[in-house]
Amino acid sequence: MKNLITRIATGITLISALFYLFFYAKPIVTSLSFIAILFYIIIFEFTKLFDYKKLIFWLILPFYPILPFILLSYMSYYFSYRILIFYMLILTFSQDVGGYIFGSLFGKNKLAPKLSPKKSWEGFFGGYIFVIITLITILFLEKSNITIKLTPFILIFSLAISIFSTSGDLLESWLKRNAGIKDTGNILPGHGGFLDRFDSSLLIIFIFFIFKDHLLKIFNI
Repeated sequence: MKNLITRIATGITLISALFYLFFYAKPIVTSLSFIAILFYIIIFEFTKLFDYKKLIFWLILPFYPILPFILLSYMSYYFSYRILIFYMLILTFSQDVGGYIFGSLFGKNKLAPKLSPKKSWEGFFGGYIFVIITLITILFLEKSNITIKLTPFILIFSLAISIFSTSGDLLESWLKRNAGIKDTGNILPGHGGFLDRFDSSLLIIFIFFIFKDHLLKIFNI
């Protein structure tokens, strides 16, 4: 329970900082902040997963994590897209928190025991429920036209968030297992390093980037 409280407290602090960056900071400050986080990840965290002297380091680096963070930096320069990114992180966080709570309380059926022994199907679907609730809340706050016709979007989009979020988490778990480490860092108490925190978002960003203009209309931004 103590770890859960620490995890939630750090998450709230991080979301508060991101809220400032997305809604009050100048665009260049927000974009450069993501670039700074990227450099920190490359120098202090990614090097724990791969030896920079080996070719595999340089082959994977452009796609993970550089490309996702470039997209984050680009989208965060424009205010409307910044709101989308903020919502993306909120939805990802809700999947993580919901998965952690449901997994801790009810988790019995392992999702991927070889990659992440603590993850369960109960946690996955619990996170999915949290994402649905969070998405509906966002749509309500944005005064979107919430009708029965929007139900398929809510269910499918929330499922995509849950799948890509979990896949990103499992991908990093696999990389950490191969590297023989638990976390890539400890800069974020209860979460580990920046890569441990953003791992779930590094795949979801592609969904938001590809459908960004369509999502702006749905979210009424």
